[in-house]
Amino acid sequence: MLVLLVLFSAGTYLFIPSNLVVSSATVVHTAENGVVKHALDEKNWAHWWNYLHSDTNSAVQPSVHLFSSGNDSFYITQKFYKSADIGIRHHNHTIPTKFLIIPFSTDSTGISWNYSERASSNPFTRFMQYREAAAVKKNMDSVLMNLSSFLNKVQNVYGIPITRTSIQDTLFVSAKTILSAQPHTPEVYALIKKIQAFVAAKGIRQTGNPIYNITPAENNQYQLMAAIPVDKGVPENPVFSNKHMVKGSFMVTDVVGGEQAVDNAWKSLLEYFADYRKTSMAINFTMLITDRQYQPDSSKWITRLYQPVY
Repeated sequence: MLVLLVLFSAGTYLFIPSNLVVSSATVVHTAENGVVKHALDEKNWAHWWNYLHSDTNSAVQPSVHLFSSGNDSFYITQKFYKSADIGIRHHNHTIPTKFLIIPFSTDSTGISWNYSERASSNPFTRFMQYREAAAVKKNMDSVLMNLSSFLNKVQNVYGIPITRTSIQDTLFVSAKTILSAQPHTPEVYALIKKIQAFVAAKGIRQTGNPIYNITPAENNQYQLMAAIPVDKGVPENPVFSNKHMVKGSFMVTDVVGGEQAVDNAWKSLLEYFADYRKTSMAINFTMLITDRQYQPDSSKWITRLYQPVY
């Protein structure tokens, strides 16, 4: 018995270091700002905490803001610019940990999460500390796995699907007008119908969906420009002109819903551009996939947003 006790004590000193370092890390293919937004704000934790549903013991209770994995619960104790102190409640005590976000490149970000603890000189306590550290690390790994899987999908980070594509139609007939208030669907269609009537009178065929763009003008006014794709150009005049567009490269998203949904999607798309430091060399535009004139239910409208990218 004494021999076993001696071997156990010796083993704890031989195989368990005097300073226990527990670390979990991952790399996500996401811009730094997207990681900060979802990882360092507890209000966003519920979006990804159980993303993989791999840990049936994990729980999210928004009413009490309790986030758990296994037998441990997690909460932010202090936030910094690109890091946070996270407390892990393990059994009857709290373990202070450091959570750090490390930008590697525009679209690659590292996450490091760790803590250290001085191992006891008592072999039995030392062994229990080691077991505790292994259990906590397992739960930290599970949390990071959910977070990284969530962050690796653009739609999760920005709330919209974003793809890169080009346009099919390259010849448009356009017109524009200045309005004293921000234009909405009725004003957009009024201008589109004006273009369609002019094109039809010239015997020219519309080949695709109409597009429009709204930009602020002087004196708190707005410029509305609309265009329709056609099979050939028109004789130009002060009101109507031909626009030749290159197929180019665009970041595109489809939006289902009314004008507010479209506005929110534009904000998210522009946030994506800023986060990934993308450059636009031309104006963006909105394509009307659903003919809103014949679909009164705005929740069924489909709108496609085009942001040109260099």
